[in-house]
Amino acid sequence: MLAISSHSSQRPVARIALLVPVLLVTLAVGFAYSKGVTGKLFYDDLSFLAPLETIDSREDAWEFVTSGQGGPLGRPIALLSFLPHADDWPANSQEARWVNVGIHLANGAFVFLLGWMLLQLRNPRDAWRSYWIALSAAALWIAMPLLVSTSLITVQRWTGFATFWGLMGLLVFVAGYFLQAQRPRLALAVQSSGLGLFTLLALYTKESGALFPIYALVIDAVLLAHLQAPRYVRWLRRGTLLVGLLALLYYLSPLYRDWFAFSSFRGWSSFDRLLTEGQILWQYLYMAFLPQPTAFGPFHDNVTLAEGWLIPILSWGAFLALTIAAFLLRKRSPWPLFALLWFFTGHLIESTVIQLELMFEHRNYLAVYGFCLALAALVWQAKGIWTRLAPALLTLYILLMGATLYATTSIWGQPLEAAENWAQRHPDSPRAVMHLSRAYYEALGNPSYSLKALDRYADQCDGCTDLHLQAMLYACITEGPESIQQRFEKVLHSAEIARRSTSLIDNLYPLHGVIENNQCNPLTFQDAHQLTQTLLNNPNYQHKSYTTHILFHAANFAKEQGDFDMAFSYLSRAESLMPEIMPILLMQVHFLMDAQRPQEALEAIERRRDVVHKNAYMTDQALDELARMVREGKTPSMEKDTQPDETHRPDPLL
Repeated sequence: MLAISSHSSQRPVARIALLVPVLLVTLAVGFAYSKGVTGKLFYDDLSFLAPLETIDSREDAWEFVTSGQGGPLGRPIALLSFLPHADDWPANSQEARWVNVGIHLANGAFVFLLGWMLLQLRNPRDAWRSYWIALSAAALWIAMPLLVSTSLITVQRWTGFATFWGLMGLLVFVAGYFLQAQRPRLALAVQSSGLGLFTLLALYTKESGALFPIYALVIDAVLLAHLQAPRYVRWLRRGTLLVGLLALLYYLSPLYRDWFAFSSFRGWSSFDRLLTEGQILWQYLYMAFLPQPTAFGPFHDNVTLAEGWLIPILSWGAFLALTIAAFLLRKRSPWPLFALLWFFTGHLIESTVIQLELMFEHRNYLAVYGFCLALAALVWQAKGIWTRLAPALLTLYILLMGATLYATTSIWGQPLEAAENWAQRHPDSPRAVMHLSRAYYEALGNPSYSLKALDRYADQCDGCTDLHLQAMLYACITEGPESIQQRFEKVLHSAEIARRSTSLIDNLYPLHGVIENNQCNPLTFQDAHQLTQTLLNNPNYQHKSYTTHILFHAANFAKEQGDFDMAFSYLSRAESLMPEIMPILLMQVHFLMDAQRPQEALEAIERRRDVVHKNAYMTDQALDELARMVREGKTPSMEKDTQPDETHRPDPLL
């Protein structure tokens, strides 16, 4: 079915020759990515993959795979794929990124096959042109610098791996059309079983796998609607796919969720987010097709909501106008409509109303392929003087894209250079600046450069308390008491208007450590306690996740001052907000056992029996073990089990 001609199909040498351009593209892109795998781990890598270091048994491995916090379904297949890296994690993180690159290259081969099959079905008599269109589209897609973060942010394997399964499902789905004319029932059975199975695998790798039946619907309705088939086959297939689309649209609609409810965790409503995403989608397309090597990175926490109505109306209005025009012109050429609907499908979950962060480059991973295939098809179908010129220009464009990819990955592969680039490009991104400060410290072993970077960016940013606190922690090593006191006063003052930052709360752990070890004179636990009280009064930290985490630290600081009543008060408030959080219970039990109040510790444990289903870490078995320790007069350890991640990550970064 994929033969280039009746003659070449009889010659194995000709068939093998067709693989040579595909292999060359794959090797070239693989070489470009080899420059980037030497980079570093980032924020979500450190959070989601940290348990790999502690896997020593099958039980540990099972808990890692089945207790994932990356999304509603836990993403167990993605986590399972990380287990082979556990023996030497994180020292072998480069090997993990090589696996990511391998998945990306395999996906490139899959999109080539998908495009070739689609074009063969649309025009069986022009197989040679179909081959080059499919190859051009795949080469353009696989070499896009916009997609770098999917492979070089280690944990984003779940995006590439989910796409791997989903593309296999789409390949089986499209292959079914070749059987449709002679054996329509078999074709329908192959399509439904193949797409269903691989969608399920994609779904448990990453929740965006739910989009692949909608991709299939776009293929069926826009590109392959002309194919002959019994009416019941067409209606049954399209009707089933429409049910999937309608179910997702209902899940996203105001009928299911309140679009106008303000999220104290994110700082916006779903409607605010939807208005802003129109502008971001245009930015994605600009970055995809007019890339600059320094434009790509892992940090976009500086992206803010669109102000006013003009930009949202223009952004979404332009998309609407283009879609209507493409629909009206679909009989002349279906490619513009296909590209737009494919792109919108790819962004349905992550770029609409679900309360995620506003922008991440990996959200475009498969979404931009529709534009690649459409562009290649239009170029290779050009007439007149453009018949030869247009494909040549497209080839040159792909080569330039490859050169930009090489320059981009070369930046990612040099941690210090990359960190400087990202902080310079995003000076109002706390994550980028914090990353730069750590990169300086790790590379130079001296906090002076880190301090200079933090001070430079923090002074330009109102409410960047996380940067001020990190700078003060470095200053504890190099500066005197007077300077440290001045820095802390700056931290305390800015905390009144501090913007949301999990880094700020996480840095309360090292703050506790330096005060406990008398390494940051003249600061005391009373000072640290005052900081938590200021944050508790900050409107930006009123979401229960932030508040619970701050209360956790406030209790610890109050206990260090000997004020157990205040510590228990904070923990009671934390329990009322999020009783399912295991570190809160562990701290309660620890403090109560220190205070010789074991009966109250047992009561605190029993109160959690009703919430064990809310958190993978709080199980009946864990509660039974904790109760056993209390009855035996043992105090639970606070060193390993009271880590912050589960107290402030209720909303995963898709």
